[in-house]
Parts: sequence; structure tokens; C-alpha cells
Amino acid sequence: MSDNPEQAAPVITIPYVPREHFKSLHSTAKRWGFVVAHRRAGKTVALCNQVIRKALENKRTFPPPRYAYIGPSFAQAKDLVWGYYKYYTGVLPQVKVTEGDLQIILPTGAMINLYGGSAAYERMRGLYFDGVVADEYPLLNPSMLGSVIRPCLADYQGWAVISGTSNGDDHFHELKKRAEKDPSWDMWSIPVDETDALPLDEVAEMRKDMTADEFAREMMCSFDAPVEGSYYGDVMNEIQIAGQITGVPYDPNSLVMTWWDLGIDDEMVIWFAQRCGRELHVIDYLAGTGKGLEWYVGQIKSKPYAYGVHVLPHDIKARELGTGVSRKDVLDGMLPNVFVCPNHTVEDGISATRAAIRMMWMDKVRCEPGIMALRNYHKTGTGKPLHNWASHACDAMRVGCVSLNMVGFMVGGSNVVGLHEGALKRNLKRMANGPARRLR
Repeated sequence: MSDNPEQAAPVITIPYVPREHFKSLHSTAKRWGFVVAHRRAGKTVALCNQVIRKALENKRTFPPPRYAYIGPSFAQAKDLVWGYYKYYTGVLPQVKVTEGDLQIILPTGAMINLYGGSAAYERMRGLYFDGVVADEYPLLNPSMLGSVIRPCLADYQGWAVISGTSNGDDHFHELKKRAEKDPSWDMWSIPVDETDALPLDEVAEMRKDMTADEFAREMMCSFDAPVEGSYYGDVMNEIQIAGQITGVPYDPNSLVMTWWDLGIDDEMVIWFAQRCGRELHVIDYLAGTGKGLEWYVGQIKSKPYAYGVHVLPHDIKARELGTGVSRKDVLDGMLPNVFVCPNHTVEDGISATRAAIRMMWMDKVRCEPGIMALRNYHKTGTGKPLHNWASHACDAMRVGCVSLNMVGFMVGGSNVVGLHEGALKRNLKRMANGPARRLR
């Protein structure tokens, strides 16, 4: 170091060269950003460096600036993105890296944290942030944007970038349509034919190896292609066309069923449904994370509904080793008429649900998160259901649909036409492939 105090500090260059199609992202002055990019476009690297740049430019000393990267899984955040952050900040002096917390503290004092996993973003509640990137948004729970991210950015008017690759007509697409109407958003659509990220011959090979829908979604940023492998997307479209996703009021002449999916670290979901004649009225929806059974029971009792039965999955009978008490034992002490759905294969449950959905009228406002989950529930490359944010609502729906024929006597009423033992089962196959119709 020179003895001359007026000598300029050495210039440190972060080893990142932005690709042409991401330069406008780095120069935007807008607070909100939406990015849909083709696979291998370099999106994650660009977003990492956007966070690093904004953190270094922030001059606030107290409280220290805080930034977050949110990914769909812990493995993705740890194995891929964490390496990028350590590499690009490694040239800076006095950088503090905490492996266990996935946290980097820059020489300026600014903090960068990584969050990965279905409910990892819940750890952000109550904290302030100056900037947030939510990457691979089609795989993230859409409720996080309004319930967690937006409040976290309020203190210091922070910014956010929501990014991903198209997965069809899902909640990422819904956000795109909202952002297109809002001038406070900046938007980037980056299809493969508008970049030089991949050689032309490689793109040609990919076009041959992928289906037309796969290439349209993942390489051309198309949202018109359906969600690949969706279990319920087609029947949800049918009932929407038939006008069955609309305002559905509570009918006091029919008792309410609740259909549950249990979660502790994962999300817990409860549907509220009534059987009215030959229709199923799905009137309400409840979801939460990290709350005990007492909280959900309190929410149920606070609603102005008369209940007939509460349908729980079979694993509620599992007893804890320390206490020897199951969650069913606990719930029996708080709610009457707890019914445990018999164990069944997921495939049979999905078949039952597809048939039952055609009988449903769903409240489009109160059940919006659940409706979105039903549209996005899909299989992986191995043919098994993907366990992500959408699976909890769909598991709860499946529990209720499988149990419909068994709980009819518990929700009987003057305007309810019972499905006698075996009737639903006999009609499942016929209904699953039948045309959409309004069942009145």
C-alpha cells in the first residue's frame, strides 16, 4: 500500500461479463422486474450478479442492507447458486462466508442470504430486505409474493425480480399478465432465437429431441402450451368453460365437510365443501405453515359454517414415540366427527378426484390458491406426482374425494341426494372420460 493518502484505492473487478440479453436488466431503474428466459440463457448467473451489484452500491450502514435469493429447493440453492455467489464475491476483500446459514457478508456490511425449499421463505417473515430475487418461480408457492416478499421490502422500498422458465398457463403466467398492465414493472422475455447463449446446431438438436410443447415452453418462452403432465388441468378447464368456477355461497341447508392435508414444516391445507344435490360446492380454503392443530381448529370454528365431518388422511393415526398419542387423538378432543380416509394408491385417488372435479362448483375468490394448485399439480419425468407447493392442496382434495361415498351419512340433509354405497365407484371410470356438464 502506498504512503500517499490521496492515491486511489485499487480497482477490483468481479469476473462477470453480462450477456447482451441481460444488460438491460442490470441497468433498469424500475423497482419490479419479471424475467422469463429459455433454458441455459444464463439467467441465474445474471441474477446473482444483479444482487451483488445492488448490495455493493447500497451506502446505508445501519441497519445493514439485506438481500435474498429464493430458489425452489435447498439442493438447488446449495449446490448451484451458492457456488456462484462465492465465486463472484471471492475477489472482494474481507468477505465473510457462513456455510451453514448460506450467508455472505460483503465488505460494505451488506448481507446476502439464500433460501431454498418449499417453505424456506417463511424464515424471511418479520425481516427487512433491500432486494429479493425469486428464481424458478413456477416451482415456488405463489402466495409467497404477497404474504412474505412484498411486506419485507416495505421498510426501505426494496426491489424484486421474479424469474423463471415458462411452465405453461400457471401462476407465473398470471403474474406476467398482471405485470404487463402495470408500468412499475420492467419485463424481459428471452427466447432462444433472440440470444447467442447456445450454438445454432445445438438448438436444432434440442428441437428434434423435445416435444413441440416442451420446446415452446422451455426454449421459446411460450405460455400457451399446457402445463406438462398436469393431472387436473384439462378437467379444470372444462369446469371453467362450463361456468363452475364462480361465486359459490355457503348453503345453510347443507352441512360442510373439511378435507385436510397434514403438515408441520410443510404447508397444511383444508378445503371446505358441501354436497348439494348432485353437486359439490367448494366454498372455502385454508392454508398455513408452522402452526399447530389448535390454530386450524380455531379458524374452522370461527367460520359461520355448520359442520358434518372432518376428513383426515390415514397418517393422522401415526403415534409419536415420545407420547404414544396420535394427532387423531388430539383432534378428536377438539372436533367432533373426525373421519380418517382409508389408505389408497395415489393413482386411484387421482382418478377419483378427476371424476369428482366435474361435479364441483368452486368459489373463485376464496378458493383461488387451491384452484391454482389444482391446475399446476403434475407428474415428474418418472411418472410420479411432483412434491411441491401445489401437492398439499391436491393431497387434501384427493382425501376428500376418495372419502365422498363413505361420509354421505354424516352430511345428509333435506336437499342432499346421497350417493349410495358403490355408486361413485361404479361411475368413476365413466365420468373421468365423459364431457363436462353442469350437474344440477
